[in-house]
Amino acid sequence: MTFYQFLDYLTYLSPALLLTGIGIGMYRYKSLALSHKMLLLYIGVALCTDLSSRLYGHLFGNNLIFIIMFSLLELIIFTILYQFCFFEKKSRTLFSLTLVASGFIVWELFSLRTIAPQQFQSYSKVMDAFVIILFALAYFFQKVGKYKTTQKEELRLNAAILLFFSLHLLFFLPINFLINVSSGLKFYFWMANLVVTLIFYAFINWEIWKNG
Repeated sequence: MTFYQFLDYLTYLSPALLLTGIGIGMYRYKSLALSHKMLLLYIGVALCTDLSSRLYGHLFGNNLIFIIMFSLLELIIFTILYQFCFFEKKSRTLFSLTLVASGFIVWELFSLRTIAPQQFQSYSKVMDAFVIILFALAYFFQKVGKYKTTQKEELRLNAAILLFFSLHLLFFLPINFLINVSSGLKFYFWMANLVVTLIFYAFINWEIWKNG
């Protein structure tokens, strides 16, 4: 088996993990807190995007537009998670920043929907990850000195979100390079991103199971 075949097979772990998480979430849905229902919604959206992008890519040969679409949905879900589940007081500043980022992503969605892969240079994923990182950091600052009254599970989840989207930000900054460079090096970047994503999905599944 070649490295490229292994990487191709590895991508099928993503829908498998997402389906597992959805099954766990539906089984324990009634006992889930709102925060974990939002996580369930997130993996549901991730699964729909994953399957739709595979089908679209098979039919039309280019599914890069789904990166932008998922970025918008991801940003909305995590904004709701932090503003309504994590924060003691809603942040108007971060809400305004979310609106600006969402507007930018919508603009990119319409601007890049017909562009050739060689010219694809989207910053939606970077914008999405950056705003979510700010949410995670703001949460930590809110909880400074309140460790004893803050649930450890919530702190752990926030730390995982911060780590995941920080790595995502680094992966997607050079997206045009990773799409168009002829070197096989880009596949190692995509594999690293895939592994990090799979670990994050597995962590969410575990959180839903444990807290359901």
